[in-house]
Amino acid sequence: MSEPKRAATRPAAPAAVDPALAAAIIDLSADAIITMAPDETVTSWNRGAVAMFGWAPEEIIGHHFAMLLPHEELERGELEWIRATTELEGSIRDFETRRRRKDGSIFDVSLTRTAVCDRRDVVIGYSAVIRDITYRKRLERQLLASERLATAGQVAAGVAHEIGAPLTAITMMVDHLLKSRCASCAGSEQVTLLRSQTDRIAKLARDLVQIAKPAGIARVPLDVRDAVRAACALVRGQLEGNGIKLAVDTADDLPLILGDGSQLQQVLLNLLFNAQRALAGRGGTVTVQARLSTDRHFVEIVVCDTGPGIADEDRQHVFTPFFSRTGGSGLGLAITDQIVSAHKGMIDLTSRPGQGATFTIRLPAGTTDD
Repeated sequence: MSEPKRAATRPAAPAAVDPALAAAIIDLSADAIITMAPDETVTSWNRGAVAMFGWAPEEIIGHHFAMLLPHEELERGELEWIRATTELEGSIRDFETRRRRKDGSIFDVSLTRTAVCDRRDVVIGYSAVIRDITYRKRLERQLLASERLATAGQVAAGVAHEIGAPLTAITMMVDHLLKSRCASCAGSEQVTLLRSQTDRIAKLARDLVQIAKPAGIARVPLDVRDAVRAACALVRGQLEGNGIKLAVDTADDLPLILGDGSQLQQVLLNLLFNAQRALAGRGGTVTVQARLSTDRHFVEIVVCDTGPGIADEDRQHVFTPFFSRTGGSGLGLAITDQIVSAHKGMIDLTSRPGQGATFTIRLPAGTTDD
């Protein structure tokens, strides 16, 4: 006996999505979800975009998408590339680049952008999903740096050890010569110069040791303004003696952070000396700010100078050990990055040739590790 025929089964039609629910999901996404008109003016701006960039919807809707791009990306022609690629392929997925917040800080993002077309295949707008990948990129940079430091550290530790003992002996002999010679004796200036160079070598040896074996930090509740004031007080006379003005601006409403005051002071000194080298022989202004980030999650320390700026090809290398364009050891900024990372913070450089350099340090606000 034959089995009864079964009715052909069809896949169930997808349930209609409640427009209100879809809108709520988009609005509450942690990613920035943006829509644009064909001319790339912003037409919608979700809460994730507000939190990520700092602009309220009424501040950006109707404005061009280009205001989110750092000047460097605009100069490289990124906007034109995005347009051409979207027109040719219909979308761009997971493109890693950088964007600019309302406060001017630059951060790493992953961009997915899609052309929205009508039934006639005419572009009627664009959608963009932007994800903040700052933390991931920082981990990648730290991993790369740690790999470099693992190799450099082994060499550095050996070099520092080898030069330590003879350097101590040379320094003692130079000190003896300085004490035994009168100021007017022939050769006194040369001996004094020799002493300054032994100090320079000694500092290099200490930096090599720190790169090889970073000192631990004691993270205790502290006010970053204390570190800012202490560091600025130490270098103000030296800067002004070289025709460099130092301006300090610290906000009054800063929360405490967990950090090591002496290590943060070292970070600031490294950045201030870096600015001094950039302004050597030309004068200018160094500005130091301590402020709360727009999202109130970070305390920011900003050091900017009016120097010649840093070339595009050099910016990505400034935190690499032994990289220097100013005749220094190339360790100061590597140590700075190391200390900031130990504070669970981030440091970013913004610079354009001829328009100075700005280093922005972002440290987690509050006195807990949550």
